[in-house]
Order: sequence, then structure tokens, then C-alpha cells
Amino acid sequence: MSRTLVRFLALPLSVAALMTACQTHPSATGATPPTGTAPATGAQVRVHGEAMYFEKMLLPEGNRLRVQVIDTQLADSPQAVIAEQVSTVGNGPYAFELDVPRQRLRAGGQYGLHASLTMPDGALRFVTDTRVPLTIGDDSTDVHIGRVRLRHVQPE
Repeated sequence: MSRTLVRFLALPLSVAALMTACQTHPSATGATPPTGTAPATGAQVRVHGEAMYFEKMLLPEGNRLRVQVIDTQLADSPQAVIAEQVSTVGNGPYAFELDVPRQRLRAGGQYGLHASLTMPDGALRFVTDTRVPLTIGDDSTDVHIGRVRLRHVQPE
């Protein structure tokens, strides 16, 4: 067998060995594997993404972006909002990043994200028309949701 062929055949084994070496094992880190319940109460899950609208319009400074993580199984109750971020913004797109307390999450829970943009006078201008599905695994620490589309609301 030629040396080139041997190297070519050995490449997948080398890659597999490197990938195995890079994995973290619960026993090595001292962590316990997930059992379907939320980990320690101090833990948080970071949810981040970007809210944007497609309309070509400039908005004044001082708009307020509100992003909420909602437990969809508790919809329409005061406990539905499990995390919220409100920030003053200018023109979009708008990056957001909020921390969800792990103790507020349930094993097998269903979650969604809601975002809205209000003008400086408090008038609603853009909003997500439906809850954006959000999957938070039992062992998730960082969830990137990507771009969230805000729909224009006609002023009254």
C-alpha cells in the first residue's frame, strides 16, 4: 500500500480520536447527568438573538424593545412570563440577550419568545404576531434563537 493511501485511510480515525478527546464527560467534570429535573437554582440559560422589521422606516431615538420568554403551558396567567428584558433602542435590527433562571424552567416545558417595540410616547409600533417557539433543553446553557420578525402595527 502506498503511503498516501495509508494516510488517507487513517484520517477518519484521527478525527474520531480528536473528537472523542474533546468531549466532556460528567464524571470528569464532577457534574451529574440530567435526570429530567432542573439543575441547581443559581444556574441560568442565556437566550439571545436579533429582532428586526422589514419596513423601510426610520424611527426616532428612545424606542423601547421588550423581549419576553413565556411558558406556553401557563399562557394568559401572570406566571407565564419567566424572563423579560426591556431596553431603550434606536433603529434596528436589535440584538437581545436575556437570562432565564433555571428554577423557572420545567422538565419537558414548552416555551415561546415574544417581542414588541414601542415608540417614546408608549404607542406600540412593531410586535411578533405569534409566539416564536423556543426549545430549551434540560442541559442547555446558551440558546440562540436567530432573527425574530417584528410586524408593523398601524398607529391608531
